[in-house]
Amino acid sequence: MANYSDDTELIKIRPEILSYEITDWEDMHVEAKRIIDREIEALWYREQATEHGISWESVGFDDTLVDTAALKRLACYKTLELIYLYLMKDSAEPDAFERQMHLFHDLYVEEFQKILSLGLGYDWDSSGAIDSDEKLAPQMRRLHRM
Repeated sequence: MANYSDDTELIKIRPEILSYEITDWEDMHVEAKRIIDREIEALWYREQATEHGISWESVGFDDTLVDTAALKRLACYKTLELIYLYLMKDSAEPDAFERQMHLFHDLYVEEFQKILSLGLGYDWDSSGAIDSDEKLAPQMRRLHRM
């Protein structure tokens, strides 16, 4: 499937992102998507698949069934984090790129937590549309004292 973000989306957040002698950041978008898919599978999909009666071991996360619109901002933050990691200098003192990398890492973590707490849309029945019951917020688990 296509990436969750593209350079057009990055420019909305950082208008000068293409001014670093790089014509496009496609490879960073690909890496960001790979990281996001891996984290969604580990932190969300396995539990949700089990709750939907699906064996996550035999039916893995399918990126064509996820609500990609909900992941656009997340992907931009991860892509920008990777870009600034690439651009930062190897030095003892943090440079502006390193500070930007940390900023976008923090924004990524915060956005990922919001997505997980609100629930992520996923077309569990492969109908081609995400129905209202397919975007369930995670259930709260309570500890009961014995």
